[in-house]
Amino acid sequence: MDALGRNPQLISLIIAAVVVVGGGLFVRWWVKRLAHQEDTKGERAVSKALDKGDVLGAAKIAMEHELYAKAAELYSREGRKLDEARAWRKAQKWERAADAFSDANDWDSAAFCFRKANDEQGLLKALEKAGQFVEAAKLANRAGRQSFAGELLVKAGMKAEAVEMFRKAGDTPRALELSARVREEKGEFDAAGKTWAKLERWEDALRNFEESGDATLIAKVLQKLGRKDDAVAALGKAGLHREAAAMLEKQGRYRDAAQRWQRAGDTEQAITCLMKEGDRIAVIKLRAAQGDTDEALRVAELVPPTDSAFAEAMQLAADLREGQGDGKGALQNLYRLLQAPQPNDVKVALTRRAAELCVELQQPRLGRVMLERITELVDLDDPETAWFESLRQQFYEMPEDAVEQLPFLTPSVATRRPLVTSAVEAEVTEHFSEGTVAYVGSEVRGAPAVDFGTEIGPDGWPEGVPPALSRRYSGLERLGQGGNGVVFRAQDRLLSRVVVLKFMIDGAMPTDVAKRYFEREVKMAASLSHTNIVHIYDMGNEEGVPWYSMEYIEGLPLTAHLPANEPVADRIFLMSVVEQICAALDHAHSRGMIHRDIKPDNILIAVDGTAKLLDFGLARAFDDGFGEQSVLAGTPFYMAPEQIDGSTVSHKADIYALGVILYRMFTGRLPFVDGNIFVAHALEPVPDPLQYNPDLSPDIVGVIMRCLEKKAEDRPNNCGQIKVDLHEALFGHMRPNVSNIPGAEAG
Repeated sequence: MDALGRNPQLISLIIAAVVVVGGGLFVRWWVKRLAHQEDTKGERAVSKALDKGDVLGAAKIAMEHELYAKAAELYSREGRKLDEARAWRKAQKWERAADAFSDANDWDSAAFCFRKANDEQGLLKALEKAGQFVEAAKLANRAGRQSFAGELLVKAGMKAEAVEMFRKAGDTPRALELSARVREEKGEFDAAGKTWAKLERWEDALRNFEESGDATLIAKVLQKLGRKDDAVAALGKAGLHREAAAMLEKQGRYRDAAQRWQRAGDTEQAITCLMKEGDRIAVIKLRAAQGDTDEALRVAELVPPTDSAFAEAMQLAADLREGQGDGKGALQNLYRLLQAPQPNDVKVALTRRAAELCVELQQPRLGRVMLERITELVDLDDPETAWFESLRQQFYEMPEDAVEQLPFLTPSVATRRPLVTSAVEAEVTEHFSEGTVAYVGSEVRGAPAVDFGTEIGPDGWPEGVPPALSRRYSGLERLGQGGNGVVFRAQDRLLSRVVVLKFMIDGAMPTDVAKRYFEREVKMAASLSHTNIVHIYDMGNEEGVPWYSMEYIEGLPLTAHLPANEPVADRIFLMSVVEQICAALDHAHSRGMIHRDIKPDNILIAVDGTAKLLDFGLARAFDDGFGEQSVLAGTPFYMAPEQIDGSTVSHKADIYALGVILYRMFTGRLPFVDGNIFVAHALEPVPDPLQYNPDLSPDIVGVIMRCLEKKAEDRPNNCGQIKVDLHEALFGHMRPNVSNIPGAEAG
């Protein structure tokens, strides 16, 4: 205190501080007192207004006295959302203000309040509602909601930016769709169409391509829409005949494709399509029109007698050879033709033509035999048949000693035995069919009657086909005939699917065997369930005509895929076919079943590459059906020695036939085609494949030759081993990439 007394200046400072602090506290107290008085005054005013029932008046008084929360509550009571929102904003209650502004649809104010409240979700909604799409998109992008940001940019009219946002979001379909629309708006129709195509929006793609006028793209889209005819028409209208032809060919419409190829100036491709269609007559005529007579003749003379085109092919061949001055060749064609069943008037006309050639060639013996065969068909009293006696007289006047025997004639002509065309003759011609033959005792069984189902009756049903079947099947289309019957394509009404109907008719084999043959073939095939074996659906016997229905395969026989006199170039295709057939045979062999007639015509290649084996049980049916008679059944070019000499036949016979197919695929040739085919298969050594294809490896040759061993026990035990060995020979230890070949996995 003494010190303090001695320092009056310090005392003054202390006194001043006390005065300031005390004054401040007093002022603060006084302000609070005034505010309290004001609040109290405002609350009293509000209370008075409420006592009078004036809620809005009370709210206004609350606002005037800065009682904002109270005012907001009062406005809320009256449903005055906008006033309520403003009151909450004055009170800086941002969440409540934002909600109230949202309820009042004042989205700009709501956005402001949501931003103050740091509520991004509410802010995003408010910005969108307020039409502030760009700002909303930025916020959505920052929040990781790129798809939503893209939609907001679309609303903002920023479509290009939206496309990028959708791509960033990984929403490719939405990005492509928006991109397509943007390009449409810009008139970039080609690009827009391609973008729609990526989305498989084919109608939209078509609309744009039609705008751009790109016929190729229009055709592709029409094909996607299943409008195949329109697709081809679009290409044709644009003059794109090659493209139209290629499209038709892919669709398997080979005849139409051939016409387009011709319009495109590609005759070779047109011929290829006609061959795939099986229209050999058109091929022959087209080759002849080109001046390629040799090729026309080659095609004509390879038509088998069981083919419905055989008669016309032989007549065309005869015409071509006569045109070349080759009378012997023409006579040979007519000779072959006369062995097949013909209507009587046709037989007479053909015989007359052949006999006249015999006069030119000084062949009296053959001429006499031919005339003798039609003696009963000619009315000798008719003046129009005077040629018959004239020709016969000429033949008897010809000196026979000086006649040179024609190379294609068999001893049956000289001895006046009935003429037959078959691989069972002592001497055979070079013109073999690969069709199945049956030889019983001393009689050759011919093909079925050629007119079965060829004519349509008044009721619209094929002649000869039992009418009772029309209750089950419709739309019968005759596909052809073979040594075992006649085949039709049909629609199964009951099961709504396309099927193949096969009928056994008179002439295919003896009547007492027909039923057993069909029952056995059907039951054997039906018991086999495998991807590479044609499935049997049903069977029956109507009006004495046995029949069965089987799976219809859209495709062609393996024969159509084998180039003439050349190896198969595509070894992946070759391996795929072999794999599948091996799988089918192993499946059948493991169940004690033998095919006995393996040949390219009995292997169908579907359009998707699947190989299908058909006609199981044929040879066994012959064996069982003919009992003690001498039986030979099968296809001469593919028959194993044991099938020829009457030995016990096992599954090794199928392996031998498979070996012949391999020989044909790798060399372009059959091992035996000249002389007596039966004797050759039974006794003669197999010609070295290297003489036809020097590029073959020793391993491939080894696989082929092991299959063609004369003794069954020397051949591979199963087809699976053949498949493995061929794989290794072709591709080493690595399996080839055949995943893109349908059906290849069946092996």
